[in-house]
Amino acid sequence: MRRAAWLLGLLLAACSATLTVPLPDQVLDLPGLTDTAGQVAYPKEPLSFDPPPVSVIRGIRVEGILEASLPLNATIEFYARTQDPKTDPSCQAFASFYLCPVGPGDEKAGEAAFQGSTQAAFTLQGNRLLEGLRAGRFFLGLKASGLPLEPLTLTFKNMKAYLTVGL
Repeated sequence: MRRAAWLLGLLLAACSATLTVPLPDQVLDLPGLTDTAGQVAYPKEPLSFDPPPVSVIRGIRVEGILEASLPLNATIEFYARTQDPKTDPSCQAFASFYLCPVGPGDEKAGEAAFQGSTQAAFTLQGNRLLEGLRAGRFFLGLKASGLPLEPLTLTFKNMKAYLTVGL
């Protein structure tokens, strides 16, 4: 029985591969928002791209760099959602972003820690990212406190989705 399970695992591993999907950069302007007050700031526009031409995706990992226009000392939590915040009555619209309470459609996907720097690497994972990748669009937002009073621009750069595809 053990041998059969081991053999099955080996065969399934042989039937999977990793596919890399480049994602576009995304900019989030936060003019004077020092604290999201436990809510998530989402950009007005989703991250949009051509969905990968595969039907069986078993896992996803997104890696990239978050670049800030000012040096930060903060840990920023990332959330993903597929629902457009403008159609969510619990979200409040601002000039360049929406502020939404964390709800059932939001999923914490990862975080980035800034230590007096303007760049931090991040890794994201989760079911909402996978749903959004299949659809070719999702919203990537953040929750943070201790941000500077000055207008802040955050840019998600060099993002790549690594997909595990196969049986």
